[in-house]
Amino acid sequence: MAIAAAHCLTEDEEEMIAALRELVEDGADDVRGLGEDLRALRSRAAALEAAEALTPESWDWAENIERVARRAAETMAEQADDIVQRALPPLSRRPGKEAEEVAAATRRARERDLRRLAAAEHLVHPDTAGFLGHVARETDAALVRGEVLAPDELAVAALAEDEAVRLEERMATLAGRLRRGAAEFAARPGEEALVAALHGQAANADAAHATVEAFTASVRRYRASAGSAPPAGAAGTGHAGNALNYLIALTSLAIC
Repeated sequence: MAIAAAHCLTEDEEEMIAALRELVEDGADDVRGLGEDLRALRSRAAALEAAEALTPESWDWAENIERVARRAAETMAEQADDIVQRALPPLSRRPGKEAEEVAAATRRARERDLRRLAAAEHLVHPDTAGFLGHVARETDAALVRGEVLAPDELAVAALAEDEAVRLEERMATLAGRLRRGAAEFAARPGEEALVAALHGQAANADAAHATVEAFTASVRRYRASAGSAPPAGAAGTGHAGNALNYLIALTSLAIC
């Protein structure tokens, strides 16, 4: 499956967006060169349309560009007469056309990905979620037994926690995107099934987030115990199974 390359804003794109925002917010007189900038953004948006799936970075890029381009199109349309009267280089057949095309292309890319997500069997594989729950329970049980992390366990647990935090953030962000998408499609007749599917997937993302959050909390508690001396009669340091569990969890989280 073709995955869209990560689209972080380049310096040139930041400058384009700044120019668009200036036009939108300040009614800037100088719109020279915006046509070329908008066509460059349109080219990038077209690449996203052709991708089968968007990366989180690509989605952020598309949302940001769509929002600004839509507002710029509205502003340029309002200033159309003035742009023509000042004989500025035409941005298109009419002012704001390129901005509209950029907004439309990024919207189509987002909507295509929303439909893909709505039909996805799993957002996070159930085996991964089940294993994280198992490790969280084992970790808490180890704390009750008075075990503390050995150095090798501590190192792997720290890596697993970092990866889990990133997945938490991705699931929270994904749930928000799914709900925003559902709200957009709810305004269109005939999209009731898609809206329901998006809400269902948002609930799945919430559940995955809660599972990962519980795992993260258990690892943090266990790591915090590393600086504490085990109570008298306690089991002392953990065993190789804990390190293996965290290593498997780390691998599972990294590929989600």
